[in-house]
Formats: sequence, structure tokens, C-alpha cells
Amino acid sequence: GADAEFKTVPSDGIGDWMAHGAATKVIAVDKPSAALRDSDIPTSQFFSEGNGGESRKSYHGYPKGYAQLVESPRTWTITPMQIDTRNRDCGVTPADINNCTQFVPGPEPKQARYGFGIPEGTNYSGILECPCNGQFGGDTSFYGEGTLTKQVTHSYSAATAVCGAAAGVTDAQTCFDAAATFLGVNTVAVHNATVNSTSVPHGCSVARDPSDGSVTASFNAAASDASCAAGSAQVGETHFPDTGVTLHLDLAGDSTFEFQDSPKGQYCSDNQVNPLAKFVMPTSATSDATAALQKCQAFCSSSESCQACSVDCSLGSMKRCQWVALTECGDVLSWAGLIPGDISYKRQGGNATITLTGPADVWFGVGFDALQMHDQPYTLIVNSSGVMERKLGTCGSEADHCPGTLLTPSITLVSNSVESDIRTVVLTRPFQGSTDDYFTFSPSITPSTNMISAVGSSQVFAYHAAHGVGAITTLPSNGTATCLCDDGKKGNMCEADGSNCKYFVKNCVSEDQGGDLLEQQNPTCNSVQYAGGLQCCGHERIMLDENQTCDNCGDLLRYHMKWRFWFQEYTPANDTHNASHYNLDRFYYTTEQQAGEYDIPPAFARPGIPIPGYPDWPLNKPTPGTHCNGTCPDGPDCECYHEITYRWESPNMRLVYAGGHCHAPSCISLELFRNDTGELELLCGQYPVYGQGNVSADKYDEAGYIALPPCLWGDEGDLDPTTLLPEGTPLVSIKRNRNTHLGHFGEMASWQMRGTSF
Repeated sequence: GADAEFKTVPSDGIGDWMAHGAATKVIAVDKPSAALRDSDIPTSQFFSEGNGGESRKSYHGYPKGYAQLVESPRTWTITPMQIDTRNRDCGVTPADINNCTQFVPGPEPKQARYGFGIPEGTNYSGILECPCNGQFGGDTSFYGEGTLTKQVTHSYSAATAVCGAAAGVTDAQTCFDAAATFLGVNTVAVHNATVNSTSVPHGCSVARDPSDGSVTASFNAAASDASCAAGSAQVGETHFPDTGVTLHLDLAGDSTFEFQDSPKGQYCSDNQVNPLAKFVMPTSATSDATAALQKCQAFCSSSESCQACSVDCSLGSMKRCQWVALTECGDVLSWAGLIPGDISYKRQGGNATITLTGPADVWFGVGFDALQMHDQPYTLIVNSSGVMERKLGTCGSEADHCPGTLLTPSITLVSNSVESDIRTVVLTRPFQGSTDDYFTFSPSITPSTNMISAVGSSQVFAYHAAHGVGAITTLPSNGTATCLCDDGKKGNMCEADGSNCKYFVKNCVSEDQGGDLLEQQNPTCNSVQYAGGLQCCGHERIMLDENQTCDNCGDLLRYHMKWRFWFQEYTPANDTHNASHYNLDRFYYTTEQQAGEYDIPPAFARPGIPIPGYPDWPLNKPTPGTHCNGTCPDGPDCECYHEITYRWESPNMRLVYAGGHCHAPSCISLELFRNDTGELELLCGQYPVYGQGNVSADKYDEAGYIALPPCLWGDEGDLDPTTLLPEGTPLVSIKRNRNTHLGHFGEMASWQMRGTSF
């Protein structure tokens, strides 16, 4: 509208459904003039309802008296997700329009269709589902153990509590290897010990001897009630062999806590992962947002395990949200925002004493919480003149090799001395960083921190002569133990040469949280198992293997899109009549909650063809989520489908429109139920209508594509009347797809709904 404008902003990564895997997205933001209006009509609207049917024939519209209202509409923009599957042998110019009027598949990478090959008579391309491949993310089961496209390692983390049952280290050698890799304590003696004791925590732990500073890594197979503890004072030390720099930390915490509020427009990616408490806004007023945040902070202050409060707008509205108390924030993601303090971090009070040693004749430094300069770390630079605080990686395209930004001093320099050509500086500073540009010490939350180090060629801070990477772990100075926990496998998806890698763990929900994907171990949930979908379908990426070529692969396919908007003028309410239209709020939920997409594995593994994501799945056993009838897997009457569900509670909403997101070629149904009584009552059923290819009678009847008739409620014609769902109404979504003979990547199961709150 006239009082809003479009802006292109960075996307929030894998959790950002608006970006569909792109690096940026377009959002509408209010102009200053919006605050001067005497109107509650929206300044902009987001149109997405009814997509996902892969068809031109799905209905997009609302019953009489309802609409998406926009005050003074002026401009619109589109963010298409287009995957080019045109067989280049058929041509891509206007002169080729009559070639291949029936679908002819082109080349596909090995991993397409789970390696089962192109079936005879298929009417879709396997590239449509974005399979990972020999140019990015291809699985070792197809591309060999030596491939650089999928790199899997094992990782461990330190914890100040006993590891969970699934995260415990189970043997001594693994414990000792993990300790040696993880501790970063290369300047003190590290001893390995296998014990059978009730005074040492069960599993793998490390402890520092206060008398001499030595560290012991212990593996205890015995049952034990002993636990790990943070301690108010912690000590850590690490040495960087590549630079000759040593860092020693003495962290003296106290009993005070304070909250650090984020800018407006941030939220924690883990805001729905086992929240400790929830504080709902009664209305959408800003004052209610502030009150909900304050209630969350009060709870978090009294909870030892609470580390942050985050806004969570999963109630069906982006204006009336809740603040949740969390044990971990996860990644910080972006959105339009409600108030400063969309995230509020609980920070322990205390002071850090930092000792740095290095060569006396040149500058040297360390960067915190980083593996490279591009991570923009808070950095301490030491030379003969003193110590500088800088934020590296702030120079745009030259971020990797520039001096960054000089920060306002927050440290107190205690000493700067030289002995035997080694410079030693001692400085102090508070745990809490002055701003987001400064590192904040949180030893009770994150006892381990990645580090980088560098040395120069002179006393003048300039391009480094050598650099190195390491980590530091602070341990309680009183000798209590810190547990080492098994974080499991970590997988990087990379280009064919091992570059431009991507690592992620999605917030897939468990059965206790209302979902299925964690129990099914769905491959979409992490980059170790990931086999296909949005993460392998980057902008301008060629979805073929490296050795696959075609004569016309470089030919650009040009296409045109045509859009129509139907509109009516809005008449506001007055003393004699109601408003001509009620505005429809958006209610958006996904059956694959928090994942954004999911995999439908084939019903059964085949001999010699492992299922990516389930490489060791046994033959003749249905894959997770699969249900079958008949003589399976090889009988002629065998029929199978894959199912996921999600259960949640509704906000106060009156549904007028509901459209499901269900992909060809496997969609069976997407159903929404209410469950007030324990017996499911169908609210909306989405059942696809598949095209038959009878284009002579209907030019839009594309073979294999689907139309998804939406559910509509209203007061006209044969529509069912609208029904108000009170806040807290139990809802259940069930999604089913065929998988008897083939699996499918990148499936989605969202509910794009519109309605009112009255």
C-alpha cells in the first residue's frame, strides 16, 4: 500500500519458510507515514494461500464479505520457487513449443528417486524434488566414501550437568580421544584414567587439579550419583602451536544475573524446544508484549536452568504472541519483530582475568567464538603499546583480510611485560559484553569456546604472518568435574571440491511435542542424513552429477507468468451498516513443524540400493512412517503410504479458508481435525484431483499435476457456516503420500489458512 514499501533482507537460513532456501527475501515494512493514519486497515498483505498443488487449477478466493484488505494498494512483488526440469533435447526457444508435448524425462543424477532409476511412463522429472547430487551434498552411498560432497565427523561438547541417556560416551578410548580433541589444554599435563567409582560422574568427565593445574579425563563405567557442576570460579588454558600464543582464563562468577535485550526483530530458533514456561499476550497491544516479556524474565531469574526468553509467534498470529523461557536459544533468526527484547538473554555476573603470552617483537591476538575471521569475532590484539579490542570481518567483500572495527575499550590492562622475548599481558573485564560486538563469557552455559589466533610481522597491526584455530574449555578451579557428552555425527554438505559446505540440525519435533519426525528419524532433520530438498536446490545450481553433460544444458529457459488480482472497493462501517468486508488474518501451521519440509522414503529398501538417510535399513521391513496393505514388499497387491501427524492447540480463530500444501506426484490427502472429545472430527480434507493429460478437451489438464480444492466456510450458497474455534481447541493434522515403489524428497504439508478472531 501507499504507506509501506518492499525491502530485500537476508533470509534466516534453513528455518525461513518465506525464503524457500534463498539467501535473501522480500518483506513489506511500514513507512513513517503509516503511524500517522487514522485507520486499522493493513498497509500490506502476504499472498500465499493455495500454493503447493503444482497446478494452474487450484482455487484462490474467499467467500462474500471476506477479503485481504490493503489500504491504497500500489505495488506487488513475487518470490517464485521455480525448478527448471525441461529436457534440453526438446529445446527451450519459442520455436520448440510443440516439441515434447508429452513429458520426456531428461538426465537425472544418481541420487534422484532414491537411486531406483527413471520408471517407464513417468510424467515428472526427479529433479523436481531437488535431489542432492555429485555437485552438492551427494550421499556416500551413491558417490563413494571418498566423496567430498558429504563429510561426516563425530563431535562432543562439555556440559555442566550429567549427559542424557542418548548423549553419554560409552567407552574409555572414545572418552580420551574426545577429551584430547576438545579440551584445548595443550600447556598442562592431561592424564587419562579408567575408574569404577561412585564419587566420579558416570561416563566421561574432565577435572582440573587445583594444586598443580593438571587435567584428568576419566571414564567411569560404574553407576554413580555424582554430577558435574559449573562452580562459581573456572579456569582454562589453550596454546596455539601455529602462532606461539597462549591464552589463560580465570573466570570469577558471582550470584548476580542481568538480562540483555536483543533489538526488535529477533527470535530463538529453539523457541518451541521444550520451553520451561510460556507467557501469552492477552491482546496484540505493545504493552501486553512488554508485560509478557517481564513475566518471562521474572520466571527466568528464579530458574537455574533458564538461560533466555524468546518471542514465539506460533499461536497463529504475528501480532499476538508469547514469550517462552528456554534452556538454550539455538540460532538467532530474524523477523519483523514486536519489541526490543524479542530475545532477552540471562547473563551471569562476574569478571574475567585474561592472560595472553606471545612473541614480543610482533603483534599477536586471539578471536573468541570463531573458526575464521569471517565469523566476525570479538578480538584482542596485543603489541608493545598495549591491547586493542576489535571486531573482525566487518569490511564487506574484504572481510577475510581486513582490520575490522576498533571497539571502545572495555578492558582494564593490569600489566604488559617482556621476559626472554615473550610478551605477557594481563587484563580484566566483566563477563557481560558492552554490546553485541563484544564476547560475553557464560561459563555455566557454554564452558567451551572456539578460538582463532594470529601473529604479525611487526608491532603494527596488519596482515598476519601466521594463524591458527583452536578451542578453550574452562573447568571449575575447585576440582569438580565437567562432563563430556556425545553430540553424535556432524555432517557437512559441500560442493564437489569440498568447498562451500553447509551444516545444520533442524528443530524437528518429537512425539511429546506433537510431531513424528524425530521418532521417524526423518533425514530432513540434519545434514548428516539429508538426501534431497531445499538445501540442495540453491539458486542457479545445476542439479546433475559432475560427469553428466548435454549438448544444450547451458541454454536458458525463458518463461512468462501471468497474474490476475480481483478486487472490490472497501466501504467502512457506519451507523447504518457494517463494513463491506472483514479482513482475514493468516493462520499458518505445518504438519512437519519446524522442519519446513520432509522426506518420504520408499516403503522398502531394495537389495544393493541403500536408502540415503537410512543406509542400514533392513530389507523387507517398512521404513519409518510407512503403512502397507497386501503382500509386501513384492506382491502385486502391495500398496503403501507414508504418514506424518502434528498435534497442537488453536488460537481463538474462526476459519473462512483452509488450503493444504501437498506435492505431486505422491499426494493422497492432508486432513485437519479438531479433537475436543478424543474422537477426531474432520474440519477440512484436502484431496488432490490429478490431471489426466486430456489437453485437447482442457488445455490445463496437465498429466500428473494436481489441483487442491480448498475448504471454504461462509454464509452463501452451499458453504458450511463458519465455526469459532476457542483458544486451546486441540487440532490434529494428518498427511499421507504414496511410497509403494518410490520415495520423494522435499515434501511439504503446511496449512495456509485465513479467518478472523471473532
